[in-house]
Amino acid sequence: MTRTAILFVALVLSFPRRDIQAGDLLPLKHVVVFNNNGRVPPATRVYPMFRLSEPFAMVEDFYTPATLDATLTDNLARSRMLYIGQYCNEAPLFADADVCRAIRDLLQRGGVVFFGYNTGSHGIRFAPDTVKFLKSVGVTPPGAFQTGYGKTKFAPANVHVILSRPTSVGGKETGHYGWWEKWPPGQIVLAHDARDKGKATLVLQDKVLGKGAVMFNQAYGIFRSSDGVCFDVVRNLIAYAYGEGR
Repeated sequence: MTRTAILFVALVLSFPRRDIQAGDLLPLKHVVVFNNNGRVPPATRVYPMFRLSEPFAMVEDFYTPATLDATLTDNLARSRMLYIGQYCNEAPLFADADVCRAIRDLLQRGGVVFFGYNTGSHGIRFAPDTVKFLKSVGVTPPGAFQTGYGKTKFAPANVHVILSRPTSVGGKETGHYGWWEKWPPGQIVLAHDARDKGKATLVLQDKVLGKGAVMFNQAYGIFRSSDGVCFDVVRNLIAYAYGEGR
């Protein structure tokens, strides 16, 4: 053994021993991301446009319709959030009975299903299988969807914890394209057109199957911007989904 190796071993042995406890090496949080880029004409962007693994130390399990396999349900079982990407046709997810059961289990564990900006089948907002599933868990999607650009204003921070922890975004502004003019009682408008509160741009239904949440979004910067108020919304959403923000 070289002199350097001997010195290294001596140094290591000089530190007081501490037994490794079960909580010392925690597995990274998983998040399931589904994208199929339904933009017309097609674009190469994939959402989120920044990696959640970098600022939040998460494992991102990416899927498209071409890569859906049995690992999706396994990864949903270890995740607390299903993010459905911007411009994404969500239909393949909710046409699969096994995936629907896994999403139901995710909601029962307190997980979040997030429908990104302009998510939906071409020509209609959501596919019939998607609406059927959502209604089966007590969620009716917001209605009377309209298109048009505008400025979005987040509701006051005290409306819901997603707007306040760990970063307050209440009252701040960003941009949107499109809004809903109707939403069921019990759903919470987290953001709306800055000039008209009757135009909802970020809608939450919580307590789905007891502890879960489903969100519908038209503020295009969310999961697209890696800084500013939209990034803070993502930070708060992850904290909420994974328990630290509740």
